[in-house]
Parts: sequence; structure tokens; C-alpha cells
Amino acid sequence: MAIHSTSNSKNNDIAASKPTDKVTKLEKNSSSFTLEDQLSFDLITEQTTLREQRAGKNSRGLLILVNGMENSGKGEAVKALTEWMDARYIKVHATMGQHPSRYQPIWQRHTWQLPRKGEIAVYFGNWYADLIRYVFDCGDDIDEQRLQQMIEDIEAFEQDLVNNNTDIVKCWFWVDNKTLKKRLTDEEPDPEQLYHLDWFRKKDVKRFKRFSSKLMGLQSSWHHLDGQDIDASNIQFANVVLAALQTMNQLSAADDAQDNPQKADKSANPKKDENPFKPTPLIDELVSVDNQALAKADYKEQLHSKQHILAELIRERGQRHIIFVFEGMDAAGKGGAIRRIIAPLDPREFTIHAISAPTEDELKHCYLWRFWTRLPHDEMADVDIMYLSQKFKRNKCVALLKQRLHNSRVTIFDRSWYGRVLVERIEGFAKEADWQRAYDEINRFENDLVQSNAIVVKFWLAISEEEELKRFKAREETPNKQFKITDDDWRNRAKWHEYVQAASDMIHLTHHKKRPWYVIATDDKYTARLKILDAIISELSNNL
Repeated sequence: MAIHSTSNSKNNDIAASKPTDKVTKLEKNSSSFTLEDQLSFDLITEQTTLREQRAGKNSRGLLILVNGMENSGKGEAVKALTEWMDARYIKVHATMGQHPSRYQPIWQRHTWQLPRKGEIAVYFGNWYADLIRYVFDCGDDIDEQRLQQMIEDIEAFEQDLVNNNTDIVKCWFWVDNKTLKKRLTDEEPDPEQLYHLDWFRKKDVKRFKRFSSKLMGLQSSWHHLDGQDIDASNIQFANVVLAALQTMNQLSAADDAQDNPQKADKSANPKKDENPFKPTPLIDELVSVDNQALAKADYKEQLHSKQHILAELIRERGQRHIIFVFEGMDAAGKGGAIRRIIAPLDPREFTIHAISAPTEDELKHCYLWRFWTRLPHDEMADVDIMYLSQKFKRNKCVALLKQRLHNSRVTIFDRSWYGRVLVERIEGFAKEADWQRAYDEINRFENDLVQSNAIVVKFWLAISEEEELKRFKAREETPNKQFKITDDDWRNRAKWHEYVQAASDMIHLTHHKKRPWYVIATDDKYTARLKILDAIISELSNNL
């Protein structure tokens, strides 16, 4: 999969920077104005433009991934960049490589370091450091299939970032063996290593170069930076960043012009969508809702029995995360169903995320970011157990730490990432291209969760239009439920049939046997709750 690159190798030479009129005048008046001054001016100009666009709908963020050999000039290049630009608006992060967890996607622990729109983030190590640690920790016993899958997952994740206005520049620094040895033995302090490798061992260096060659062969999006000459690599690195910023700002301006007909080129004919979105056939249960009521006594008897079974199954989950997703029509009973699920559980076993409209800060990130950062987290991913095990062999404390640190969770989403293809689609909060692309993005996202051994179960709660009106009125008349009804709920009723069609499209396009949708279509709350418990018991019984 080719990652969209905002940089052009032709721009790697400093002469490729085109000076502005302002700089040209400055050169005439100052003989001391150097090529580095020119580069600095261009970088700051593009950085300022990026920041000024951050409030716009089409603003972008820049993520610079820095990887490669130790002592190859990575740190010097980033330091020079922060000196040539406004360092206040460049966020620099670094993480040591960790052995990837089997209980969360390889990219998950890094999502907090992603830049917001209008920002630049430089990230040393990142998910590629974890990939390298995996290669070295496994040695000759490496699972090539898992390695290939992680590389593919990373590429898909990066592509989704680019599609959602977070551009990526990937720089791989290297030096020859002679230069590496010289820098390892000189008196200059060495940087903190990203991979915990012994760079004095020829075997390790050879394995690192062999893997980096394989990675570069699989991914054409890397910029190769020769760190033999530090000054030259600093300039080359800065030019790569400059080219990316120039392309980003041009794309943002072009998108703004396209969104604003008054600014757009009137002579340009907008391209018609060659593959217009085709609605799926309506799912029968969404339009033919059952209205048979269950007696309260029968409901209570079944409820307690099913809750007991559910609690036993959940406590058998081992180290696996369980994720429940609830969507449905307004007043369909999502909150009541969730309360019945958690009733037999200890509060430390579960987390509930009630999703509403995104905050101002969340809008500055790519769409899925606010869900990535709410996923159940494997604390083991933050502890270098492999390193501790090697350093403290036969130490019972390490085994105990490993046993206690993993904290699997039951995570419940009341509304979720499906908002993009529901409310954002219908209310026009997302462009057509964005919500239509979201089906594939969501499928990849959920597939990564399943591959990480998570159990994902999704529910759509359907009620009839008449039942919804009845529940709305009851909420308005009940003091402790009035907070549940809003003006938006009433407005949404006018688009009832649009929501039914959107739900049908969503279920058709994102259902999978390993992350299934269950349609719970009934006007009876008791029946709905029991059906949900039955579905969860069935999924856990089949997967645990």
C-alpha cells in the first residue's frame, strides 16, 4: 500500500527552495544573508501559514517520523530544525521501542503523540521502534506472518491519517559501519537509544540493516538521509520538511477554494463522482419492529439468570479486552441496556464512554482519534518486560509484575465512531467523500482490534416511530428524565427515514462475523434487554 507522501525528493536540495519577493529584497540589502537564512525564512513562512489555517475545515497537521541507526544524526537534524523554525510550535516526542502487545494494535500506544491540525509533531522511535524491537526480541524464532501483518496494519493506519488531514513525513537516517564505530568510541555523549541494541555487535548491526532494507523495500514513502556529513543531512532533512509544508499548504488552499465557490476557479469543471454511493436494501427488522410485550415477572426471572452467566463469562476473559458498541434510534433504550450489563460487575472491571458531539480539541485531530484514545489500554505495553526479563533472570518480581500489570477491561461505547456515517452524514457535518470513505476506515480499525484479541460486539436498537414519540413525551413529563430529551431529538424525528436508511447502509457495510452487528428490533424494553444479554452470552461463549 503506497502512503501518500507530501514531500518530493527533488526538493531535497536546498536550491529547490524558491525565495519569496520579501527575501529577495532582503538579500539585496544584506550580504550576510546565507542559504541557511533563506531556508529558515521559508520554513517559518510555511509554518506560519500552517498555523493560520488551523481553524479552517481543510487545515492539516504534519507528523514527522524519525527513525534509523543510532549515532546517524537524527537528534542533530531535529535540533537544527527547531533552531531554523519557531520551536514553540513544534512538538518533539520520543519513545523507546517496546515489544508489541498482543492485546492492542501496534499503533495504539502512540496515538497521544499525533499532532492536531495546524501543528507539527516530530516523533522519534514511534511504532517503527516497536517493530524493530519485535524483530530483535524474537531473533530466529520470529513469526513472519505476524510481522507482515503489523507492517500492513501500520501502513493502513498511516494512510487513514493522511486521508484525515494528518500528513506524514518519514525519515530514515543511516551511516556506514566505519562512521558508526567512530562515533560510538569518541568522547561525545551518545543519545539515548531507541531500540536497546548493542551497536558494537556486528551481528546486531547486520540484522538491523537487513531489516531496514526489507522495510524500505516494502515502503517507498521513506526519505533516506545519509548522516555521514551532519551539516548536509541537517539541510536535507529541513528541505524534506519544507517541501511537505509547501505541499500541505497548497492542498489546504485548494480545498478551501473548492469549498468556497466565490474563490474557486470558475473555468474549472468539478469532477463528477464516477462511483456514486448506492444505498443498500433496507433491513427488514428496521422497518418491521416487534411490539409483543414480556411480563415483568418473567423478565426479572430471566434477567437475574442471564446476568449471572454474563458475569461468569466476563471473568473468564483472561487478558482479552471486550468492547461493546451501542447505537440506535433516540430513546431506544441504550442506557437501560447498559445498566443491566454492568449490574453484576465490579466498577473496576468496566469503563463506559458516553459519546456526544466532539469537543473543540477533538475536532483538531483526525476523526477516529477521540476513539483511539478511549480504547481499553494494555498497561503491559508501557513496561519493557522483555528487557527486565533479560536483565533480572529468574527474578520472581518480574513474573509477578507481568501477571499484575495486564489489566483487561470491558469497555462500553454509548454512541461511537459510527456517528460519522449516521448523524454526521445526515446533518451534513461531514463531506460526502469523508463519510463514504469512513466505512473502510472503520472496518480496518475494528479489524485491528479483533487481530489484537479483542472481542467486539455491536448493537443497533430499533423501535417504531410511534414508540419513540411515546417515550419522548414520557421523558418530558418525568422530572428525573427530562435531561434525556433535547431539541435535537425532536428535530431528528423529521429525518426518521434517513436515519433508518443510514443504519441499514452501516450494518450492511460494517458487519463481520468476528465483529458482528446485532439488530435488536422491539418496542418492549424488557425483551430488548434480554436479547442483548443473550447475544453477549453467545458471543463470549463462542470466543472465550
